[in-house]
Amino acid sequence: MELLTPDRITVQLQDWLAGEKPEWRDIRVRPLDVTLGAGFSADIFFVDVDYVDPAGPQSQTLVVRRQPMDLEVVFGSSLALQGKMMAALDARGDLPVPPWIGMHLDPDILGLPFLVMGKVDGECAKQKPNYNLEGWLVEMSPAQRRQSFTNAINAFASLAKIDWRDGFEFLAQPENGQPGLDQYVGALEAWHKAAGRGRAMPIVDAAMAYVRANMPADAGVNVLWGDPTPSNVMFSADGQVNALIDWELAALGPAELDLAWWLYFDDLFGRRFGITRLEGLPTKDETIAIWEAASGQKAGHLDYYDIVAALRMALVAVGAFDRQVGIGNIPATNKSLNDNFMTLYLAEKLGLPIPELGPDFVAFMKNLTPVEDKTA
Repeated sequence: MELLTPDRITVQLQDWLAGEKPEWRDIRVRPLDVTLGAGFSADIFFVDVDYVDPAGPQSQTLVVRRQPMDLEVVFGSSLALQGKMMAALDARGDLPVPPWIGMHLDPDILGLPFLVMGKVDGECAKQKPNYNLEGWLVEMSPAQRRQSFTNAINAFASLAKIDWRDGFEFLAQPENGQPGLDQYVGALEAWHKAAGRGRAMPIVDAAMAYVRANMPADAGVNVLWGDPTPSNVMFSADGQVNALIDWELAALGPAELDLAWWLYFDDLFGRRFGITRLEGLPTKDETIAIWEAASGQKAGHLDYYDIVAALRMALVAVGAFDRQVGIGNIPATNKSLNDNFMTLYLAEKLGLPIPELGPDFVAFMKNLTPVEDKTA
C-alpha cells in the first residue's frame, strides 16, 4: 500500500471533495494530523478545509475515518454500514450526529476505504481514565452531571420512535433471520462462531445458548445505535448533546437493547471496576424511567437484554484478547480468553462457576482499561 503522506492527503482529498461536494469551489485541504492508528475501530485524522459555497467563503474541520487494517475486535464491523447510518440520520435532522460529508469504499484514494464527517466540538465521558475519577464530569455539580446524562439518554431513546422501514432498511440482515431480535441473535451466533474458532469458551457458549433459548416473544423491531455509552456522546460544556458518534454497531432489534448496553457500561465503569459512581448520575431505576419517558415505551425483559449485552461484550473481549495476542502484548497461553470481567458477569447472572481473575487478567487489561493488581 502506498505511504499516506500529507501531500497525498491534500491532493487526493481535494479531488475527492470536488466530486462529492460540487457546490464547493476553490477547495483547499490542510491536514492537521496524519499520525494514524488510534483505537480498535478505525484510523482517524483531521483536515482543515477552506472552500467557497453559494453563501461565500467557508472553513471547517473534517474528520477522516479509515477502515482499520489490524485484527478485527468487533466481528463484521462495517465502515459502509456506519456511513449509511450517519447519512440517514443526518438527512433526518432530528438526532444529533456529526454533519455527513461522504464515503469512499475503494482503497484507491487513501489506501483504505474511508468516510468523512464534520468535526463536532465537545467532550465525551472517557473510559480511560475512568470518567468517574477524572475529567470534566468530576468538575461538574451533581445536578449538572444528572442533566448531562439525562440529555444523552433522551437523545438515544428517541431512536425508538423511528420506523426502521423509513430509510433504514439497509440495517436488515436477512441471512441472520427475521428483522428484530431473531436477526440480532443470529448475528451474535455468527460472531460467536467466528470468534470461537473451535476453542472451548464454556461461559460464552452457555450464554449464547441461553440467549437463543429465551428470546421474548413480544420483542419489537427498532433502529439501534448499537454502542450507546457516555464515551460515544459529544457533550457541550453545559452538558447538552452535540452529537452521538460511532455507529458501526447499528442494527435492528428491540429498543431495550440500547438501554441495556448503556446500563451495562454504567455498571461496568462503576461498581464492577470497584469505583464509586459520581454523585448525581442517574441510578439504574432513574435511567430506565428517563428512557421510558423519552422513548414512549415500557422497558421490558431487561434481565434478558442485560445478558445479551453482556454476551456481546464478552465477544468483544474475545476479539480484544486475540488482538493483544496478535500484537505480542500477551502470550496465547494467557487465561483471559475465558477469565475476564465479562465472563465473570455472565457466570454470576447464569449461575455458572465463577472464573478467577489473576495476573493474566491484569496483563490483558493493562493496554485496555487498567485494573488494580490484587494478586501481588
